[in-house]
Parts: sequence; C-alpha cells; structure tokens
Amino acid sequence: MQPFASDWDRESVQQAEQWNWLAVEIAEIRRCAAAGDQAHDRLALILLDHLVEVVISREVNAQLAFQMPDRAIEEMREFRGRGGQLPEKLNQLVDTHVGPDRRKAMDSHLDEKTRFLRQRGVLTDQERTVLTRLHQYRNAAYHRDTLEPDLVSDLVLAYRLLADVLLGRHKPVAWTMASSDPASVVMPHQLRGMLTEGIDVDLKAMASRFHDHAVKRVDAVATAVAVAQELLGVTASKEADVSSLDDDMTRMLNGLSEAAKQLPSWMRQAEGLKSKGESLTGLLDPFINLDRALNRIEPSVKRLDMIMDWLEQCHIDELRGK
Repeated sequence: MQPFASDWDRESVQQAEQWNWLAVEIAEIRRCAAAGDQAHDRLALILLDHLVEVVISREVNAQLAFQMPDRAIEEMREFRGRGGQLPEKLNQLVDTHVGPDRRKAMDSHLDEKTRFLRQRGVLTDQERTVLTRLHQYRNAAYHRDTLEPDLVSDLVLAYRLLADVLLGRHKPVAWTMASSDPASVVMPHQLRGMLTEGIDVDLKAMASRFHDHAVKRVDAVATAVAVAQELLGVTASKEADVSSLDDDMTRMLNGLSEAAKQLPSWMRQAEGLKSKGESLTGLLDPFINLDRALNRIEPSVKRLDMIMDWLEQCHIDELRGK
C-alpha cells in the first residue's frame, strides 16, 4: 500500500483516537457556532475548514491505498515502451496511476486533493468549486481579516451542511477497531449528523440571506460608481474632466466608472439567488461566481470610501478652523 498522507502509519490508525478527535472538533464547532458572536463564528469557520481538509485527506488515502507500487508501474511502462502489449486492465492501471510527484503535491495543497477526487468521481464540479472558495473564505477570516462580518455566520452554516455530506460519503479503508482504551470508540459513520444536529436546515431561508449579502455588496459598488463618475465630471456624452486628478486616482475612478457596464448583470445575479434554494451547492456556486466578480472591484470601492471620509473630515476641520 502507498498511503498519501503523512499520518497514515500512526499507531492509532485502527484505534479510537483517529476519529475520536474529530468528534471533539465537531463538538467545538457546534459550541462556537452557538455562541452567536463574530469571534466564535470565525473560530468555527477555521475549525470547519480543518475538519473538511482532514476528511478530504482520508478520502484520498482510501482512493490511493490499493494502487500498485510505483516500481511495478514503471516496469510495465518500460515494457510498453519496448513495444510490449499489456492486458487492458493493466493498461488502465498504468494510465491512472498517481505517481510520487502528484502525491507530494496533493499532500501539500487542498486544491490538488479536490482535483483528484473530482477526477475519481467522488466530488462534483460544483462541490469542488465551493470547497475551494470556502477554504479561501477561511483564509480571509484568519490570515487577512477581510471577510464581511455579517457573512461569517452564514458561511459557517453552509460549511457545516457541506462537511456533514462529506463525512457521510466517506468510506475509510481501515474502520476504527475496539481497543484497550476505556474511552468510547467513535466510528466514522457515527460522525454523520453531528454537525447539523439541532439546526433548522432551510435552504430557501439561506438563499434569502445570501441574496441579501449580494444585493448589499452590489448596491455599495453602485454607490461608489456614482461617486466616481461625479468626481470624474462624467457628462451625458461620457466625457471626463480629469485635469485636477493625479494619475493613480484617475485610474481608480476610471476603473469604477467602467464597472457601471456590469452593474445590471451583477444585480440580476444577486436577485437570482433568491430562487436557488433547491440545493446547497446550487446556491453557493452562483454566489461564488458573483463574489469573484465583485472582489475585483471592491478594493477600489473601499479605497474611495476612505478618500471620501478623509475629504469629509478635512472639510469639517476647515469649518472648525483647525
């Protein structure tokens, strides 16, 4: 067997600890989500992301555990290279073999893991897209602190639902065995439902909340576009007077002004989220597509807000004689 993850050969691979600590993590996720404040929501998002990455890694292990050794595959490749003919099943094993370079890449990157599981049919395209973006949201909440505060709790709920699906789908190679440890033994399938226990899974209500997030962000962009056009002196003929602005400011305002062309499309996408309550990934996928489009323009929106706040403060100071 050629395990992929570094913890495959841990002593507890067939004992209680391997899955018991995931049960502890799930309990902590539920506690944080129930606290109802931003700090605990952010912690829950971080823990959920770790939990999902562990389950994804376990699934990759299960997919790779019984593939043939690298050396045997190389010998068959050399045999084919010399003109030899292999049976169809062996040809398939050679062609689908995951070599050490790719295993190393998967060991380091979640995106490589989900790509592999998509190729194996374990994940759908939508699930892979959503998992990738949720991982980025975790980074935004933890490393950069750029995540919108009122969005975090809804992301936690969505991530709990998706993680529960992944837990229920996972079929480990080595099931947890009884041991001399007096603690109760948790088996993988017992984790299913723990993440969603006690919460009302209403996808239509969730769709309404993500719709509200999206509309709020599009409205903020629309307001910034209007301010940028006013500062540029845009007239009915779309000509701008930028003689009094420096080059960097002009580029930013022009970029915002150009975004006016996309506003109708963005608003339609935001409004369309209300009708996406049939499935979790069916809701999150279009939200993520809109989110990516807005992310490209929102730094300019925030910068313009800061500039306008500064100008307003300067005006106040001038009136006060400072």
